Amino acid sequence: MLFVSASVSYAQEFLNENVYEWFLEERFLMADKNDDALLDKQELQEFPEEFAYYLIDRHYALTDLNKDNRLSFNELSKRTKTEYNYRYNLERKQLRELSQRYPGLETADLAFLKSRPELVEQLFSNFTWMVEHASLAASLYHDANWTRLHPQTLIALHKNLRWMTANPAKARDLYSNRDMTRRLPELLGWRADHKAFIRRLPTPDRFYGLGFLPAGAGIEVNR
Repeated sequence: MLFVSASVSYAQEFLNENVYEWFLEERFLMADKNDDALLDKQELQEFPEEFAYYLIDRHYALTDLNKDNRLSFNELSKRTKTEYNYRYNLERKQLRELSQRYPGLETADLAFLKSRPELVEQLFSNFTWMVEHASLAASLYHDANWTRLHPQTLIALHKNLRWMTANPAKARDLYSNRDMTRRLPELLGWRADHKAFIRRLPTPDRFYGLGFLPAGAGIEVNR
């Protein structure tokens, strides 16, 4: 097992904590459909990609500290490091599987990806790939003509809440796409809160990348 920890300055670590705390709270509120400050399994199913970790029965039980079969914000907060490591390894597994299905993915260029929009849709949902291939990803989502032909790719990107939160300047530009307002009404409230949060950020154009994780968390990679 390889363990890699994030190395950031104190100021950047503080900002990352602030960003991650906002993301966690807003993600929780978005899923809490009945406003009881608790999440049950049905509410988690509303966003299966975002809450993939908690949809596994064993993980749900470990998070549910008071055993009331519902998850509080405090209970989720205590599991953030474990969830991050789980998601990272899950995304690595997804990328390995995609590489098997799409030979050449590891060295893919823009033409390769544009000819495979169904692949891009999956890559835009993968936070790890988006971080590690930021320039290539930007060339894709900034191509208005191509995304207009393949709107499902932008939908996937807008639903990648971790990436949108970790990239405030890029998110601000993407939010100007009014077509996404019509296609993703379930995210309107979250987006409005995110835009307000972006305006309060001291360095709104900064890219947070892999620093966007709970303080002290590491990346556990099973070899």
